[in-house]
Amino acid sequence: MSWKKTERLMDTIRHYASFPATGVSLRQMVQFGEKPSTGTLFRASQFLAEELPIRLAHRVQELENLPDGLSEMPSVKKVADWYAQSFEEITALPRPELPKDVRERLMRPSKTSGKGTSWLSEATPNPSIEEGQYNSWNGTNNGWAKGKFPATRRYFAVVDDTGDWPPELQLYNQKFAQTLHRIKRRHDSVVTTMAQGILEYKRRRQRMQIDNNIQSFLDRFYMSRIGIRMLIGQHIALTDQSQYRDPSYVGIICTKTYVRDLAQEAIENARFVCEDHYGLFEAPKIQLVCDPNLNFMYVPGHLSHMLFETLKNSLRAVVETHGQDKQEFPVTKVIVAEGKEDITIKISDEGGGIPRSAIPLVWTYMYTTVDRTPNLDPDFDKSDFKAPMAGFGYGLPISRLYARYFGGDLKLISMEGYGTDVYLHLNRLSSSSEPLQ
Repeated sequence: MSWKKTERLMDTIRHYASFPATGVSLRQMVQFGEKPSTGTLFRASQFLAEELPIRLAHRVQELENLPDGLSEMPSVKKVADWYAQSFEEITALPRPELPKDVRERLMRPSKTSGKGTSWLSEATPNPSIEEGQYNSWNGTNNGWAKGKFPATRRYFAVVDDTGDWPPELQLYNQKFAQTLHRIKRRHDSVVTTMAQGILEYKRRRQRMQIDNNIQSFLDRFYMSRIGIRMLIGQHIALTDQSQYRDPSYVGIICTKTYVRDLAQEAIENARFVCEDHYGLFEAPKIQLVCDPNLNFMYVPGHLSHMLFETLKNSLRAVVETHGQDKQEFPVTKVIVAEGKEDITIKISDEGGGIPRSAIPLVWTYMYTTVDRTPNLDPDFDKSDFKAPMAGFGYGLPISRLYARYFGGDLKLISMEGYGTDVYLHLNRLSSSSEPLQ
């Protein structure tokens, strides 16, 4: 049975879209998730049951009001419907009726959280983002007056967990996690479907390039998606971990992410894809310089993604500059440095570089010509965007969003005629807030 959105649903979505989102930092997520018990998970579910619909509503509203007829493209409509459907599923979940003493207990801080406080450390401003850079919220505060939400819905700390909780809580937590699973699966191919929508638009409009408005919309849209998936992935993992737990993981955040192991794995993956794509016996070599003991708190999945994408670009440049039949390719170097503020990974290739005038294009989505872009099969990889070697101009811009999401950045310096250096800065301090849409 196909899902249809109703006018009533759209009214609710417009109402939710009038509230700003609440930012959460990496450190807050870790402090919060260290003891995922029934009561604490229920608080988290309550936070997400209010926060996710606000974020989804912002996206639906923006998807419906895009410039230049982009909202009318079939793939864009499809994505907007997924977001609206997910909004409906979360807001339709019935909250359990709880007796007064349980409600009060849920509001009480845990005894074990140290200095008698259950509040998490405050999130600090994100150093990689200018104030409002990724905002689509226009500051209309209609709806605040209705008193629906308090001024800040805190990503709550640990609840007083002495004693048992009523079974309804456990049941609600399970139902909520199942709903999140379903939503996460539904949105798996959002990136590819959206890319397909941009292609439809470029063909309809006979455009080679997309303009700045659409570019900044895509930045906001994908940045917001990273945030939504982070909160959902984190919650699902915490729910699963209340049974079993690897001590270095809190949800999908690893408190000891070993950079060298992840980099080594990304190097092997990128070389494999390169050999496969160009039919090479052996891909260009990559040398890794990194202290084997260097580790920090991060989301390993994000770091792997960024490394894989940037290495793939370097290998492609090296092979295409030097020709596929060359016996010995120049070596690409990956150097990892540890500072007080940042861990920086530099990837230096001798792939011929990029002319200075073309550098801004590297950060635009779909930096390919209309006729050469492959038609995207939205199913080609549901999990997340392991694009084919040639890709379609998404690797770098999306990797930069991943870096900025937790207060890092991705920069590119090129020597035309020689090669390119990519600097991936990762913020160690991990208290900076998500950049909110």
